[in-house]
Amino acid sequence: MLKRRDLLLAGGGVLLSAPLLRPARAQDASTWAQIRTRGTLRIGVTAAEPWFYKDPASERWSGAATAYGEKLAEVLGVRMVPVETTWGNSIAAIQANQIDIMFVLDPTDQRRQAIDFPDSPLLYYALGAMTRGPAQVADWSELNRAGVRIGLSLGTTIDRFATENLPLATIERFASNDETVAAFAARRVDVVMQFHPALIAQKARLRMGTISLPKPVNAVPTSAGIRKEPDRQWKDWLTARFTEFYDNGTTRSLFEAYLRSRNIDPATTPGITRETWSL
Repeated sequence: MLKRRDLLLAGGGVLLSAPLLRPARAQDASTWAQIRTRGTLRIGVTAAEPWFYKDPASERWSGAATAYGEKLAEVLGVRMVPVETTWGNSIAAIQANQIDIMFVLDPTDQRRQAIDFPDSPLLYYALGAMTRGPAQVADWSELNRAGVRIGLSLGTTIDRFATENLPLATIERFASNDETVAAFAARRVDVVMQFHPALIAQKARLRMGTISLPKPVNAVPTSAGIRKEPDRQWKDWLTARFTEFYDNGTTRSLFEAYLRSRNIDPATTPGITRETWSL
């Protein structure tokens, strides 16, 4: 329904920069065997709060996904190593065996042609609205009123959703998420529409705003990208850990810990487990 890419804690370890890509070789050992042999788990990282955040002073990585990688490494008994990449390059980095996993990649049909994914979702997100006042927006229809100014990114599926479902509101379209939030801070718009993890990052920067998941809520599962390979041990282990961490609250706890590190009260924002939402 919506574009998914319009869019806790210290990520220590030695930072690597991804070298030039090389084709993965058929004779490469399985990912599971390589992790055990190296004693390291290489996770892809990129500037994208709340998942990944690089402190400009210490150059250390933190964020919800970084913390998740630390937790997996702890269970494996290895050291986590962050490897810088970009969303656009992460698929090639996985294929070239430069990283073992890239968190928060949606398992689209197109991506499944190039890489693999665990069978269990990592977490969930949804389209949200950030307003200036303390009141929550319970239903999208509450924003479908004359005089309500909504800011969003031009040409996205979020734009299409607002155009189709909020015809009475005034929709202000901007070239980027950052421009949209700048307009919100300057009071040129009353509401910002983005996927809710992105709104949480914006709230951390602005130190203002109330985030809601208006009904009807569309829960979007996201996952983590891994190499396609005959040996399923790495994939099956991740599938089991994703399920375990989601069910026992570890996923939620890591996310909430990162929010607190950014001075955000988790009780004031939607989480990343859909069972906590009012669907």
